[in-house]
Amino acid sequence: MFLLNLPINIKEQAAIERRRSEEQKRLSRIFNVKYRTIGIDKTALDEQVQERQYMKDLEKQRNDAFDREMIRNDLKQRLLEQEEFSEKRQYAQELNNYRLLYQKPEDSREWDLNDPNKWKKLAPARTSDDDPRLSLSSGQKFAGEDLQNSIRKKFQQEQLKNYFDLQTQVKTERNKQERLASLLYDYKQMELNEQSNRFEKMENECHRAIEIATRNYNEILARETKIRVNEQKTRQTEEQLAEIANAAFSDMLTESSTSVSDSRCHIMVDQWKGMSRDQLEDIRHQQLSQIAERQKRNDAEKSFDETWKKYSDAIAKQAIIVEQQIEGDRRKYNHCLANENKNLAKIQRERQDYLNSIVYRSAPAAAFYQQFNMTSR
Repeated sequence: MFLLNLPINIKEQAAIERRRSEEQKRLSRIFNVKYRTIGIDKTALDEQVQERQYMKDLEKQRNDAFDREMIRNDLKQRLLEQEEFSEKRQYAQELNNYRLLYQKPEDSREWDLNDPNKWKKLAPARTSDDDPRLSLSSGQKFAGEDLQNSIRKKFQQEQLKNYFDLQTQVKTERNKQERLASLLYDYKQMELNEQSNRFEKMENECHRAIEIATRNYNEILARETKIRVNEQKTRQTEEQLAEIANAAFSDMLTESSTSVSDSRCHIMVDQWKGMSRDQLEDIRHQQLSQIAERQKRNDAEKSFDETWKKYSDAIAKQAIIVEQQIEGDRRKYNHCLANENKNLAKIQRERQDYLNSIVYRSAPAAAFYQQFNMTSR
């Protein structure tokens, strides 16, 4: 008789399961016709994966932008709804206050007919079975009456009130959970908005750094121009002051000739006949020297301006040359990339031609395929 309750060997069972799993994997690899015959172009697959990932990221950015716009519109709608609700509530409150103050029901003429408590205000027919007003002919006391009706109704009303309170509490808790979920959703959206703002801030900082560098360069140029203008104004002021001083203290105005001045250095008008030839020659010589000095200064300023213009033109040309070099490097890179793609396409085409013309040249018969796919060994 066979023993059927022998213990299971765990290691042997694990080895069997492992061999079975390897056999299944081997069968999946062997029976995959596309993988076995064509192979895998890992470069093309990687490019496809990168392109798909780029499209996913682009779609995600687009969806995030739409989500942010939807959240902003939802917030605006909520604010408008809250404002409309507040206005309606305020209007209703004012209407109720007016009615409570100036349109009270008890002030109407028909209040004695419409008073809901008019029967409550009347004295009851009897208060109890021992009411002394009851007599044999009153017809107010009968057998089988339910005198505990009011107490029972009051107890039922209390039960109903407790049930309503419980429902109100459950509803309040549910609303609280919904508000908490909405708050968590708003916090998540705020976090996404902060992340988007952080990326936007980084981009703005990059632009700001470029603008600061450009502004510093322009400030340096403006400062140099301002210094040059100030120096020019200073020279002009000094020249004007010197010209005024020369004119004020020259012999032409002071007329310091001794032949026409008295002991107190006063010019005798009746004896002064005008300036002498030497004085006129001296004035002319000073004018010519001033003209030469001014011409020399103008030539120096013109030379400085030409030098500065050449320096600016050289900087502009250097910038254009750098841009042309960058554009040329970009064109070379694109040309090299295009050539590389052409070479890869050519290699792929040659490989495909080799497979079509050499490897898969002869088509096997049906009997050839019947000997395969029977086992993995």
